[in-house]
Amino acid sequence: MAKPLTPIAITNLKARTTRYEVSDGGCAGLRIAVFPTKRKSFIVRYRFRGLQRKLTLGPCLIAHGGETEPDTAPEIDTPLSLSAARELCTRALRQAKSGSDPAAAKQRQRQEQATAESDTLQAISKEYLRRGCPRLRTLGQRRADLDLLCASALGRLPVAEIKRGQYTRVFDHIADHNGPTRADRVLSATKTLLAWHAARSDFVSPLGRGGRRTSTKERARSHVLRDDELRPVVVTAEAEQCKGNPFGGFVLFTLYTASRRGEAAGLRRSELGDDGRTWIVPAARYKSNRDTLIPLSTAAQRIVAAMPVLAAGDHVFSASGAQPLGGFADRKKAFDAACGVSGWRLHDLRRTSRTLLSRAGVNADVAEMCLGHALTGVRGTYDRHAYETEKRHAFEALAQQIERIVRPPPEKVADIATARGRRRA
Repeated sequence: MAKPLTPIAITNLKARTTRYEVSDGGCAGLRIAVFPTKRKSFIVRYRFRGLQRKLTLGPCLIAHGGETEPDTAPEIDTPLSLSAARELCTRALRQAKSGSDPAAAKQRQRQEQATAESDTLQAISKEYLRRGCPRLRTLGQRRADLDLLCASALGRLPVAEIKRGQYTRVFDHIADHNGPTRADRVLSATKTLLAWHAARSDFVSPLGRGGRRTSTKERARSHVLRDDELRPVVVTAEAEQCKGNPFGGFVLFTLYTASRRGEAAGLRRSELGDDGRTWIVPAARYKSNRDTLIPLSTAAQRIVAAMPVLAAGDHVFSASGAQPLGGFADRKKAFDAACGVSGWRLHDLRRTSRTLLSRAGVNADVAEMCLGHALTGVRGTYDRHAYETEKRHAFEALAQQIERIVRPPPEKVADIATARGRRRA
C-alpha cells in the first residue's frame, strides 16, 4: 500500500527520462505526475461509468521554511499544496459518484473560455486582418489603427459586451494623445471591423453614423504649385537627378505621370512595356485594386532612361534596387532647402498635374482617366474603351505645358508689336 505523501517527499521526487506517477496513500485516487522537465503536477485517477478517467488538478506548490499556504479556496489549474490537492481530489471523487464527470466539466469550462477569448475585440481584429483585407493597399495603416484600438482595455473584452460609450472614451483618449485625425481614422477602421464581424455572425455593431471629430472636406488640401513654385521645383529635381539622387527623378516622374507617391516610388522595370512607352501599375499597388495602364510621355521615358540599372533589384527609384524609395520626410526637407520652395506636399504634384492637363486643353474625362479615375454611372458600365491613345496625347500635352512653364519661349518681335498696338488702341 502506498505511503501518504509529505511535502518533503514530493520535493525529493527526482525526474526520470520518462514521465511517471506516484500515488498518495493519504488520499485515494490522488497521484503526482513527475515529468522529465522536473515539472510535477497533481492528478486524480478515478472510474466513471465503468471507464478509467483522469483529471489534472494543477502544478505542485511546496511551501518552504516558514511560508504558509494561501487561505483562499483551492481551484483547479492553479498551483496547489498537498492539502489543497487532497481537498480537490475528494471533491472530484464525490462529484463522480454523484453522476457528474469532473473531467468533462473541466473540458466544457475550457471550451467556453476559449469561445469567449475567440470573440474578444483583439481576436476578431486579428481574424479580420488575416481574412477580411489581405489585398488592402493600406493594410499596414489599417493594422496600426486597429492595434492602437486593441491596446486599450477593450481589446481583452468580448466584442458583444462593449458599449458605444466605451468606444467613444477610447477615441477621445486617442484624440487627446494622437490627434483628432488619427482618432477619426481609428473610428473608421473600427466601424469597418465591426461591420465585417456583423456580416459573419448575429452581432450588431453599436457604432452608428457620425462620431467624427474633423471634417473631411475641411481637411482636404487644394494647394496647386504656382508657376513660380513649379519652375524651381522642376529645375532642382533635374539637377538632383543629374547628381545621381533618385529623389530628383522620382519628383519629376510623379509630376509627369500624375501618379501617387507610393505608385511612383515603387516603379519596377518589370512593370514597363518592352518599348518603355507604357507603365502597367499592378493592382496590389494601385488604389482601385486593378491593373492600370499609364502611357509614358517622351519626357517620362527620358526620366526612367536616365536612372541607373541597379544590380540588387529592378526598382527604378532606389538606392540599391532591392527596395523602393523611402525616407520621404528627410529627402523632401533637403529638397525644399535646395529649391527654396516650402509648404507643399508630394501629393500636391498630382493635383498640379491635373490642373495643368486642363490648362493644356485636355478633355475632362480623359484627364480624369489619366489620374486613374473611372467613368461613373452608365458610361462606366458600358464604355469599355481603354483610351490609351487619348491618354498618351494628354500626357504629351502635360509635358509640353510643364516645359513652357519651366523654360518659356522668348517673345517674338511680332508678338511684342501686336501687344503694343493693343495697348495703344
